[in-house]
Amino acid sequence: MSDTQQALLEGFIRSDASPSGKWWVDVPTGLSLGEAGEHATLTAVCLTSREQELPEVYPDHTGTAYVAPGPDADVGVTKADRFRTLRETDTFADETAVLVEVEPGASSVGTVGDLVTHRVLVDADWDWTVGELVLVSDTDSAHVNHACRELGVRAVRVA
Repeated sequence: MSDTQQALLEGFIRSDASPSGKWWVDVPTGLSLGEAGEHATLTAVCLTSREQELPEVYPDHTGTAYVAPGPDADVGVTKADRFRTLRETDTFADETAVLVEVEPGASSVGTVGDLVTHRVLVDADWDWTVGELVLVSDTDSAHVNHACRELGVRAVRVA
């Protein structure tokens, strides 16, 4: 994720416009499909059925580190491997989630499509109820706003 994307995501998470819950960033999706190394990556997930907890990659994260933010090079374990293992524990079964994609500048209809696709991949992986899809950017776009309204995606602008 670029520095600009990270700044927009953090601005959104720390704003009043974001949901409250346990946050993860760079979440692998589609883990239950395809080969072991194949997956897509969603910008962020907020489990709204959990207490507020900032992402593990933020310095003021105070919660339990369920999934390490980076790969463990010493043993060859990736974040996707850790999420695969987490899926098998049922620790996060029956959650309510908000899925978030971030795109700096004027967001594109492709990112809206990515967000809708991630919902399908999350449905395949987890027993979660996806309560909301959120597209975060820093520039308005009339055609993207229209597509978001039609598809039930909340478009949020972060300055």
